[in-house]
Amino acid sequence: MTEAVAIAAGITAVKAVVGRLLSEIVKNSTLPEWNRNKNARQVGRMLALLKPIVDSIDPHTAPITVEDWLQSLRTRLECLALLLQEISRSKRSRFSISQHSNSKSLVKEIELLSEILSTAPVVVLSLSIAASADVPGLHERCKEISEQLEEFRNEMRGQGLAQITRLALETPTNSYGNSVDLMTANRAYSSIRNEADAILLTSSDTSTSLEASSSTDRPLGVDIETVFGGDEVVDEAKQLLLDENTNKLGLWASGGTGKTLAAQRVFNDDAIQAHFTGGCFWLTVGRALSLGSLLHNLRFSITGLSDARRKIPIEDLSNQLCKELQNKKNMLVVLDDVWEEHMLRSVELVVPLRAGCKIFVTTRIDQVLNKNHVTKLPVPLLSSENSRKLFCWQAFRGTALVPPELKKLAQDVTAECGGLPLALKVIGSVFAGKTDRGFWELSLKKLRNADVLDQDHETQLYNRLKLSVDELASIHPRLKDCFLYFAAFPEDWKVQVYDDLLPLWTGERIVGENSQYDPKLQACELVGWLVSRSLIELKSERSVAGSSEQFLYWTVHDVLRDLARHILQHNVAITQRECLYEAGRDLEFPREWATSPDAKDPGRVCRLSVMSTNLKELPPKLLDAPKLQVLLLRNNPLKIFPGIFFNNLRNIRVLDLRRTSITSLPKSVGALELLSVLNVAYTPLVTLPASLGNLAGMEQLHLDHCNSLTYLPNSLSSLTRLRILTINTSADVWKDRWSVFRRRCVLQDLVALVALEQLCLSNSGFKAATFPAGLLTALTRLQKLDLLRFEHLCEFPDLTPDDLQHLEFLNLTRWRGLTSIPASFCSLPLLHTLILTFCTSLLFLPALDRLSNLVMLDLTECSALEVLPATFGRKDGFPALEELWLYGCDKVATFPELEDGGMPCLKHLDLSGWCQLDTIPRSIARLKNLRFLGLSLCFNLRTMEHEHFSFRSLANLEELVLDSCSALSQVPESLALLPHFRLLRMRSCNASISVQLKQAISEGRVTLMR
Repeated sequence: MTEAVAIAAGITAVKAVVGRLLSEIVKNSTLPEWNRNKNARQVGRMLALLKPIVDSIDPHTAPITVEDWLQSLRTRLECLALLLQEISRSKRSRFSISQHSNSKSLVKEIELLSEILSTAPVVVLSLSIAASADVPGLHERCKEISEQLEEFRNEMRGQGLAQITRLALETPTNSYGNSVDLMTANRAYSSIRNEADAILLTSSDTSTSLEASSSTDRPLGVDIETVFGGDEVVDEAKQLLLDENTNKLGLWASGGTGKTLAAQRVFNDDAIQAHFTGGCFWLTVGRALSLGSLLHNLRFSITGLSDARRKIPIEDLSNQLCKELQNKKNMLVVLDDVWEEHMLRSVELVVPLRAGCKIFVTTRIDQVLNKNHVTKLPVPLLSSENSRKLFCWQAFRGTALVPPELKKLAQDVTAECGGLPLALKVIGSVFAGKTDRGFWELSLKKLRNADVLDQDHETQLYNRLKLSVDELASIHPRLKDCFLYFAAFPEDWKVQVYDDLLPLWTGERIVGENSQYDPKLQACELVGWLVSRSLIELKSERSVAGSSEQFLYWTVHDVLRDLARHILQHNVAITQRECLYEAGRDLEFPREWATSPDAKDPGRVCRLSVMSTNLKELPPKLLDAPKLQVLLLRNNPLKIFPGIFFNNLRNIRVLDLRRTSITSLPKSVGALELLSVLNVAYTPLVTLPASLGNLAGMEQLHLDHCNSLTYLPNSLSSLTRLRILTINTSADVWKDRWSVFRRRCVLQDLVALVALEQLCLSNSGFKAATFPAGLLTALTRLQKLDLLRFEHLCEFPDLTPDDLQHLEFLNLTRWRGLTSIPASFCSLPLLHTLILTFCTSLLFLPALDRLSNLVMLDLTECSALEVLPATFGRKDGFPALEELWLYGCDKVATFPELEDGGMPCLKHLDLSGWCQLDTIPRSIARLKNLRFLGLSLCFNLRTMEHEHFSFRSLANLEELVLDSCSALSQVPESLALLPHFRLLRMRSCNASISVQLKQAISEGRVTLMR
């Protein structure tokens, strides 16, 4: 009896704790900060189903096994509660992977919780036996929980990949010449690939051990360069380029053999870069680039000058370029992927080859080299051993060790790839995480069928590569469509995920169907899978010190782009094609569009891309496309739409007219009832038709840089489903005081757009004294707000407690009349970025340190600001702040005194232009995580270290900028002792450098830029 009482007491105690934890998690899941995280909400809903089970447990009848189960559940719930609290407080930063780590931890916790909940039916059975009756509803509850767990785990499967890809997208590769916390293509690829591999391995159905071939962290490039087998070609190319007798060198081979990779290795070689003192310049030519564009690109790359918008005759442009380059010496020009000999011949005429300048060419057309008398260096196919290594690197994540039962199959697959590096990479990635013998045998059979299907070499290659595209459906049902969309862009196009792909994918409902999954994050997941499968590549612009922020872009190898076109066109009659992607071809209109009058089903095309095709007018035959959903007319000299153009195109969802020459849209655009995305950015558009208001399903409207736009129709307020609206134009579209009578939209009319999540407005002519407060109150879903160049506004409206509760990003650049910021800003719970650059009249700041999620505060060129609030240095102030930009705040004399724990996460601090600064403020010594310190243009800075400050206290400092610190006499030697210090910039600064620091520079531990 005593034992029974003890058991009952124990169960009662544990049950109370478990019940409290469940109640806490379920209750917190309704809070606003939790509602911003889909995973936390789902966990809350799932555990709400569990609570009745725990409540129904009778301590007096339950067996001891129930107590053990409750104890295990308690432990898991405690860990889960702590993790979800961390997620709700997670810092939003483009330089942090905390969100990614939290998601991975959440997946792990869900797996552990799932193991415990999987035994819930046993607990229910025990309770039923103990009570000699079924406990009502418990079986159903357990089943429902199990189903939700499985659904949740499936949805979480790609969350880590999505976040790591988003980090790669949103982290700069170059940021105004700084080098701290930057992204590289190698780092991004390695992270994305490792994350995808981890998902494939954990989701594999096989029990075959891969311990001998586990994943490594080797970055992109290492695998190719160590097993590529092209070292002899690279070494010979370097020797020839360094030989004074060689003026022109060419690499020649078929597509996909690694010509570009070999050329890149030569181009990036230290000896080559050092030898060509006049500079090394890389230009990608391809099939689509015109000669005029090539010469313009060459001129811009070498001289920095550009007249690309002027229509200069080729002969005049060539003569001009000859004069500009005649004094250039020791210069290397790389022309990648040249298809026509006249392109190379034209470049030869302008590059002074007799002055030590040289041209390096890659091509798959040997006549290009032969007819131009270029020293030809063939690129051989991989040896069988290196082919096997490269394939196994892709299939088994960095090792040549293969499970014994698959070794022979791996060799056979390698042989079928024909020694082509591209095919080995792409096809090898298909087998990542796959150890089922049946899958390998079936795939090998498909590869061998490539020879049977067609004897043409390129077609055989396409048929082999097609295996990897067909397998995409096993990851996501629309992932194949996502890859094929890359064929909609011109060759070598720098594809941006958010600007180029996301509107297309949301318009077609590839992403965005699930309202609880952020479309941006979903798009990042899909792009991450394509990267991990080696179907698309990540590249970065060549960084130039002092240039603006640059980010990675995405591109597709020309062979893979041709593969996409092959898949869309192969064995499909012209009249049966659903996609016509003719981007980049210099034509009036694709001839394939024409259908015979007696065709049974004319106009089957649902996607049409004629971007950059020199299209000047739209033919009437386009009207016979009633199934058309996506129409991409971007980058064409198109000026006029026929008045009835859209009457028979009722199914269009995406209409992209960026950088065309249209001045107006026909009224018939209002008939596009399904139109979701309309982009007319960078056009000379003068007016918009009132019929635009009929488009009730419109979700995105982009009017960026429509600088001829005179007004907006008031029917714009009818677009109540609009999520993204950008009207970034120098024209004053809000100026008419009689707008109501003239049916013109005023700023206040935007209150009707209650679904807006992103709003970008710019207007230097807006004359009102304040921004409409009602607009901020009405837009309850707003996450991003850009209000640029409202130069006449003197104040920002005070916010009510319910205003902008979901706002994450706020940009008030160039509010030159703004004198203060309302204190209500400090109550925005999710704000992570606040930009107030060039607010030249700003005098006062509120206690912004209370913004718990603020990651970046940019006060660049707030030249009237004289003092920073003292609260900025309080102990709990700015708990998440990582970047503080105070460039050009030249009237500020002192930095706030920091208490212990103030600004604990600060990494970037820019005090450039602080003319009154004569020494480094002592409170900076408390910034233990500081990695970048900018002090350029501090003309009166004379000493850096003093009794209250030493660089030894900044153990994590990586970069120090002292440009134009003309009064500074000496750089402290303590910089050489910092373990992570690696870059010192001292342009126009003559301060002496200590012996210790000189030694660190000579050893390569520190880079000096002068």
